Amino acid sequence: MLGSILLSISAAFFIAAFCLYHLMVFRVNKHLATGEKFPHSLSFGQRNELGPLYKSLYPSSPIYQLTLSCAVTMIVLAIAFVCFRVWSAAEGKIP
Repeated sequence: MLGSILLSISAAFFIAAFCLYHLMVFRVNKHLATGEKFPHSLSFGQRNELGPLYKSLYPSSPIYQLTLSCAVTMIVLAIAFVCFRVWSAAEGKIP
């Protein structure tokens, strides 16, 4: 029961972080020329460039920090889910 609750909440934070990330890309791309636009894929090199550029274009917007908070919360909940499953298996509660 607790495992499925952790997994469901983690999935909700994943969906929120995913949507907020794409909203940031969409908003930044409105200000860039056609050849400079960010793709909507989650590439690591461009992810590091997106944050500072978004903060320079929208300094008072909380979306960047909210995206990071959702992503970190999702990772913490996913780790808690894995720990719970390992603990349950060690206790013999999972066949």
